Amino acid sequence: MLALLTTYLIVAYIFIPGILFRLSAAVFVRLRLFQLTRAQEATFGGFVSLAPFLLALLFVWHVPFARSHPFQIHTGSLQDYRNDHHRAFTLVVAEDPSRFLAPSHGQNSPYALSLSNIEHRQLRFLFWYYCFIALEGALFGYLSSKYGDWSTIGIYEWFARKALLPNISEWQLLLTDFTFPKKPKRDVFADVLCDDRLYRGRVADHFLDRSGSLSGIFMKNVERFRKHEYERACASPDTAPPDKEQFWREIPGANFYIPADKITNLNVHFPYRSNTDLETFLLEVLKREGVDAKISVGFDKPTDPDITVEPVQGTRSPS
Repeated sequence: MLALLTTYLIVAYIFIPGILFRLSAAVFVRLRLFQLTRAQEATFGGFVSLAPFLLALLFVWHVPFARSHPFQIHTGSLQDYRNDHHRAFTLVVAEDPSRFLAPSHGQNSPYALSLSNIEHRQLRFLFWYYCFIALEGALFGYLSSKYGDWSTIGIYEWFARKALLPNISEWQLLLTDFTFPKKPKRDVFADVLCDDRLYRGRVADHFLDRSGSLSGIFMKNVERFRKHEYERACASPDTAPPDKEQFWREIPGANFYIPADKITNLNVHFPYRSNTDLETFLLEVLKREGVDAKISVGFDKPTDPDITVEPVQGTRSPS
């Protein structure tokens, strides 16, 4: 009985909160650790559950609604609480708990009634406890996801580097626009070298294994560099140096997956998604500087925008 109670306390108060925290945070970001040992899981669960545990405790003690909902039962006095837990402890240490639970004179045993009361109180407490755990995880994920927008705020930047970023997967930072402001929108493009083949395209998604290591990259609009043709063009002494852009060939198909064990080098860049987004962003920057100008943006390719700024007459030119 004692071993069963210990298992219940560890699972309900440490392991489940740790899992629930990670699931809530995963709505916004990917955490660094995925497959934890039991000791790591217990340490992590104990750390993230401390504040929610105290909040839930205060909540069910001092908030009238939480004292009776959900799993409503008669609240009882402090002495009733003591009697219930005293009977429960007697059952835990008893060699034959069933003899205390047997009905007498057609009525339930006081020990059975005490167990029922404790069960309802535990379920009510765990309900609010898990709610606060989920809220804490969601708050952690939300604050982490705002890093690109809020990283210039001193106190947030310090908190993010001390508490948020160390717990986020490094691949989230590298293969998404995590570190950039959400406006204007950016795409994630990568140049991927696989043995002697070079690919480039937009990173649509990435996948991690149980240890949190990269297992593969899912890409779209992929092109392959025709290396051998480029080398032959460079070897010709009678022609000018060739334009590298002419030697990229589009790979047919909408989806392209590259396993991580095939990648020998990875270069990632974050171009603006559209000229409208970039124009809006640049106009806001110029407005903050007191410059009234017209901006036109064109894209020969996603990673190389052509920007033209025309100052309006009577205003100072942008430096």
